Amino acid sequence: MENGFGDIVPPERRSIRKVSVDKGVRRRAPREKREVEETTQRHQAPRGRRGTYRWGLWIIAIISILVLLFAFSFAFSGAKVVVTPKQRSVLIDAEFEAAKVPTLGGIGYEIMTIEREGSREVEPSGEAYVEEKASGNIVVYNNYNESSQRLIKNTRFETPDGLIYRINESVVVPGQRIEEGVMVPGSIEVTVYADEAGDDYNIGLTDFTIPGFEGSPRFESFYARSKTEMTGGFVGNKKTVSQSDETQARAMIQEELTAQLKSEATTQKPEGFELYPDALFIVFSSLSDGERGTKAVIRQKATLYGILFDTDDFAQLIAENTVAGFDGEPVEIVSPEKLSFVLAESDTEPWVGDAFRFTLNGEAHLVWTFDTDQLKEDLAGKSKGALETVLTGYSSIDEAQIVLRPFWRQTFPETVKDIKIVKVVEE
Repeated sequence: MENGFGDIVPPERRSIRKVSVDKGVRRRAPREKREVEETTQRHQAPRGRRGTYRWGLWIIAIISILVLLFAFSFAFSGAKVVVTPKQRSVLIDAEFEAAKVPTLGGIGYEIMTIEREGSREVEPSGEAYVEEKASGNIVVYNNYNESSQRLIKNTRFETPDGLIYRINESVVVPGQRIEEGVMVPGSIEVTVYADEAGDDYNIGLTDFTIPGFEGSPRFESFYARSKTEMTGGFVGNKKTVSQSDETQARAMIQEELTAQLKSEATTQKPEGFELYPDALFIVFSSLSDGERGTKAVIRQKATLYGILFDTDDFAQLIAENTVAGFDGEPVEIVSPEKLSFVLAESDTEPWVGDAFRFTLNGEAHLVWTFDTDQLKEDLAGKSKGALETVLTGYSSIDEAQIVLRPFWRQTFPETVKDIKIVKVVEE
């Protein structure tokens, strides 16, 4: 009997060990595994070090910024002191005296002088015989003493050749004065006119004596020197113009000269002086007319006299007369041009005499002043809290506020140039 189980072969149990695998694949598997593991390691292993590196960069950047801010704060370090000085607004309506040598309750002044000439061509109306005197400018010197000397109208001035010239108005020659420790003569510029008509008196620059002082000590100490040549002397026929044409021409010349002189007075006003519009005076005088081709030439001279007041003295005068208990502290006026200045007597000629009276009207804002440079020196190197003590020596300051840089600083800079003073003026 056949064995029924003889041909039955039990199926093999499947196992991964017996799975047929391509030899090439079998050889690559371990290498691919290693590559995957290496790739994983490259992406995972440095992650911690990169985070630490980034944090390090941030810390360095922050520290650098802080260092820069710290350096920047010291580069622009300093102190600013905002000062509000003592100030008052006062109304004034009073009359005062001005004098070249000021007295108690008065004020001193100086005279600005500017001269200009103008001309205009006019159609002639005919010819006429004329006799004209030469003229020119001289500077008269007083080297006698410190007192001023009045020279009356028609005072004579003589050249070394014996030619005589005269002034046609009274003038006052200032006395000697001290400049930089040296005594110098007082002086004034005036116009002189030849004693006679004719071109013999048309001369160049020269010296002059004053015959009226001959025989007295003043003769040697009073003298004059030419500022310009003497011109205009003429005797003979000259083109003439009608009265109406001449009047119109002179009016136009005077208008042009007035505008020119006022403009120059404003630009030439010395620093620290006040010059009011109503303290400007212009005097016109005729010069010898001439000819230019077929035209007659009308010539005119204008002299501007301006009264100059020292602004500090002016402020003192107002404070003394308007502020109760004023003790002579230094003050200044804000916008002094807002005040109205008028001569008390309209016919006064301030450039001729030694004194005059005037009125002031309006509102003046007075500000007490102080030495800003000294305040800086007093604050340099001191603590912030020392400001109050320092200000006790400055009665002209009402209050002050400090701004220190950098903000944590508690002392003023050692160098005064790093301290800035800002004044607050309340108008």
